Amino acid sequence: MKSYRRAEKQGAHLAVRPRRSGGWRIALASGALLSAGALVTWATFSDAALLNLGANGEGVGSASKFDIAIVDPDGTVQQADPSAGLTWEIAHAASFVPGRTLTTEIPVFNNSLAYDGELSLTVEAIGDGSVGDSPNIMKFMRFSAKDQASGEVIFGAPEDPTGGVPLAEAAALVGDLAARGQASLDEGAQYAPGADGSERTIELLMHYADVPETADYNGGQTAIRVLFDAQSK
Repeated sequence: MKSYRRAEKQGAHLAVRPRRSGGWRIALASGALLSAGALVTWATFSDAALLNLGANGEGVGSASKFDIAIVDPDGTVQQADPSAGLTWEIAHAASFVPGRTLTTEIPVFNNSLAYDGELSLTVEAIGDGSVGDSPNIMKFMRFSAKDQASGEVIFGAPEDPTGGVPLAEAAALVGDLAARGQASLDEGAQYAPGADGSERTIELLMHYADVPETADYNGGQTAIRVLFDAQSK
């Protein structure tokens, strides 16, 4: 039997052994020179750090829902959800005749604690606008809207409502609504202002065009509604 020669150097973890064929094998693993089949063990120190993301155990995101709401004339918060809508009375609506303009002011606000939003406004007919058997005066209506605080025109001609737009064009982006920055208000609660920029009051003007054809629409009415739509940002 052929004898084997073994050389070891402890400090460098070097171990070499001749192969049966007469050659030499050198293997590099984990920074040490090892002979084939050699076993090397060592001790290390270890540590770990674990981060639970978010604050107060609430993770990321917000439990506050994105929400907009209306403030009715007596200062009460109303959700006015699109499924049913909210009845909004218009002063002098019963005396709306050709040549006159009706005006209403609608406060809308961001009822979200943390989410900013972008608000748009659309005036639309309820059904085809008909009210019972009354002549439908929708085609004579002209609409205008502006931001009451800034005076910015949303659509139409608020300074001269005779130049307002027909129903098909009475829609536009209003602008941003900042997050309320406070807890959301419940339906029926008394309104309390939130952060600056979280509310807008929209002035809507509806003009009844005074044209000869309206003589055939004596006793006319129309059914309309305002849709506020908002997207979180």
